[in-house]
Amino acid sequence: MRQDNLILSSAVEGQILDHGKPVAGLKVQRTISWNMEDKPRTETTTTGKDGRFQFPEVRGTAEFGFLAKLFHVPTVLLDVNLVEEKQSTSLFSVVRSSYAPAVETGYGVIQMTCDVKDREMFRGRLPIIDCKVKLTPEMEKGFE
Repeated sequence: MRQDNLILSSAVEGQILDHGKPVAGLKVQRTISWNMEDKPRTETTTTGKDGRFQFPEVRGTAEFGFLAKLFHVPTVLLDVNLVEEKQSTSLFSVVRSSYAPAVETGYGVIQMTCDVKDREMFRGRLPIIDCKVKLTPEMEKGFE
């Protein structure tokens, strides 16, 4: 049984700042790793003069047998990273376990603002920026 239009990632819109000022020309990469595909999907964009970047919604298609459709649990890892010459810095990472719309933040578009001044090392190894991500009030309560 073929399933079309499975939502793998909501659209992403963001802005990268440095001490509150927009940064142009930075590479931002979105990687989608789906348990129904052998290789991750990767796309890269560049911030505009206003520091903004965006990625469209991504959908997929899969073939399921009857039992597989009943018991299939989607696992979609979504990573958004700032890609620089010597390192990659995590801006946003989430695992989707549903093909429904807006599961990442409660909105149809993941909206984030990241300031490079907030870069830190996660567990001493992974550079991250704690970006401000817009969540619905219901999702905010889930993180309290």
